[in-house]
Amino acid sequence: MTPPSWPAVPMLFVEVEGVLRKTPEDLGRPYRGPFDIEVFPDAVERLRLWKGAGGRVVAFSQQGGVALGETDEQTAMRTLWTVRERAANLLDHVVHCPHHPDAPMPDHARCWCRLPRPGLLIAGQHEVSLRQQERYPLWMALLVARSPEALQAAADLDLDHLDGDTWRRDGGLGGGS
Repeated sequence: MTPPSWPAVPMLFVEVEGVLRKTPEDLGRPYRGPFDIEVFPDAVERLRLWKGAGGRVVAFSQQGGVALGETDEQTAMRTLWTVRERAANLLDHVVHCPHHPDAPMPDHARCWCRLPRPGLLIAGQHEVSLRQQERYPLWMALLVARSPEALQAAADLDLDHLDGDTWRRDGGLGGGS
């Protein structure tokens, strides 16, 4: 089999909560509803720079409240699409894990996509690759996150990674934690 001759393109994986979307702690108040969503303006600027340099962006989110019955799949998806819209539609794809280890149903409690497992990141990259007919070499990828699970996934996959606050503030280029 001949490997595809698709061009190599940089890939940015960015965590939605705390990196793109402000959390209740960042806002200093609880959310009032699913559309009470604010994104960090400096994160949008960082996305513009990455996209302007020819890169792709996959945003990821753990939506365990779906499996726990705290929200439904439609609300979770609507929330993520609102984040995408408020991030100036700079995200090439948004993926989420609706599972949670404490869910009462086994098929909602065990999965391959809940971080630090790699499934969520692989699925997002694969979707963009098929759509864009590009490849995303590991050495050209960067993961930006605040959660320990996402940063652990990056370390396990040997992905360059940055803390979300550092990325938004300094725009670092990667190279580890």
